Amino acid sequence: MIYMVSMYTLQTSANTLQSTTRQSTHGAEIKLMLKLKVVKTLLNCAADAAALYQTKLIMQRAIGRVALFLQRPSNLFISAGILSGGIICIKSAPHIFSGLLFTQLYQSHNRQGAPCQLVSSQKREFRDVCQDLCIKPKGYDVFVISQFGIMWRGLPWFSSGVKFGIPEILQDNPDVSTERFPEPIKSKLNSEEGQKLKKALSFSQNARKFALAKELSLIQKNFPMYSIVLAPCFITANFCLVALLQITNLVALPNYILLILLTIPLYCVYQFAMSIITEKTDLKCDEKLIELGAAYRQGGVEYYEKRLEKNIALRKLLGKKGEKLFTYYGNEKPAGFFGLRSFGAPITQKLNRMQKSLNDQ
Repeated sequence: MIYMVSMYTLQTSANTLQSTTRQSTHGAEIKLMLKLKVVKTLLNCAADAAALYQTKLIMQRAIGRVALFLQRPSNLFISAGILSGGIICIKSAPHIFSGLLFTQLYQSHNRQGAPCQLVSSQKREFRDVCQDLCIKPKGYDVFVISQFGIMWRGLPWFSSGVKFGIPEILQDNPDVSTERFPEPIKSKLNSEEGQKLKKALSFSQNARKFALAKELSLIQKNFPMYSIVLAPCFITANFCLVALLQITNLVALPNYILLILLTIPLYCVYQFAMSIITEKTDLKCDEKLIELGAAYRQGGVEYYEKRLEKNIALRKLLGKKGEKLFTYYGNEKPAGFFGLRSFGAPITQKLNRMQKSLNDQ
């Protein structure tokens, strides 16, 4: 009996010792893994810090070389020419190569995947408007788009012509089903504001012809050329002003700092100038359409009224985002730096001019 108890005690002690040894070994493995993870993390941090430091050195060298290059007035004029040419290429590329991307991006397709075709009323109205404006439709490639507003790229005297997109809803009895609207508008179409939005997207023939005539008038005035030409002019003026300050020694600052300091006010002036040009061109196009007769005046009144109704409905449907895009009366809020860039004259102003011309006839 004593022998059995002694054997049991020895076996229990051996098992306890073995378990303790395993636990200590397992604990050591965990500590070792934690140490390896810490070392790996530190190595990664050191590698990131080294890469950041190397990037900082590269940036400092690049800035130093640019600053050294801009110290000579002749190099300032070279830089102005290169940047101006680049801006001209960037701004004119969508109009020169409009056939490469514009049609593929915005063309509407049916459920089978085939491009939607213009209906007879759209063809007839476009042809009638071109005839009223004395425009040859030969340089215009007209197609159907899935957007809610007319979109175009190009100019008639470019080799690629004009890609002119007419919305699918710009026809008699347009399809304004729920599938055409994105979220969060789709889920709110059954509300009162949603019904107003759908109603604002339906235009009469006079309003549709006015919308087409308005965009065609902008094309005839070569509206994209203002932005293509004006931006390089301000860039050149910026570099020339810095060169003048360097030659006359009026300001004791490096040229690259002067460029940065002068770029901000000149960019604001550019945005302001573009806004003025856009508004003046917008109003001149309306004056031209007013002279076409009572049908265009009536269409203009309806078109601008529907645009205001659409914007007011979108302002309520989109919530805070809508309040940033549209005013309480339905005008589009300016965009750009400090809100200096407008999209044209206020819609309420254009509507008042149309109503006045309609009453004075």
